[in-house]
Amino acid sequence: MVGSMTDQAEVDKAVQRVRDEILAGGLAPGTTVTVSGLAKRFGADDAQMHHAVVALTEEGLIEAAGHEHRIANLGRQQAVQLLDVMGVVLVALFERAAPRLSPDEINRMATLADDLRTALQHEDMLASHRAIGDLVGIILQAGDHQELRDVNTHVLDRSLARLHLFQHAIAYPIWTDGWVETVQYLQRGQPEAAVERLRRTFWILAEELAPESS
Repeated sequence: MVGSMTDQAEVDKAVQRVRDEILAGGLAPGTTVTVSGLAKRFGADDAQMHHAVVALTEEGLIEAAGHEHRIANLGRQQAVQLLDVMGVVLVALFERAAPRLSPDEINRMATLADDLRTALQHEDMLASHRAIGDLVGIILQAGDHQELRDVNTHVLDRSLARLHLFQHAIAYPIWTDGWVETVQYLQRGQPEAAVERLRRTFWILAEELAPESS
């Protein structure tokens, strides 16, 4: 256990720094890492970094490999499975949230969808992760259901982070067009069409990334 609130804050800071470095590509998928090596790289002590590595392993960004750890390296099948999970969980949450979204929330989603497109055009995975995380956060909040939010937040956070480890440029416009058009339906006052557009986005992506399509 972490000994104090100060220690926990330092662990959280270490988690964020390592996560950002992974998503930004500074620690590439498949790279072998050690607690002591990460602690030295990020200026943390070994105990704090140990807790950070445990947290990132739970998030699926780091994998245990015997006595070593490595940055997770996703294949197509794993990416498709993550899309299957999100296509069920996020779309179900969005179905509840869509008719409850305020004009301000929809406008914010439009801005974030544009940010997401720009990020992926520049292959900026960190910015992409932040934009999609904020989009999902709005959906979770608008759903107005604490238990659903609590149960699904970890699943969605983990799935989104891991998906950003699988970089497949052909899929980027499918992903961004899906979100932009989903928000456009919301702006036109068509929440049911928005839900169907988001559902179709996951279906198209899964088809594109299916191993047999390579």
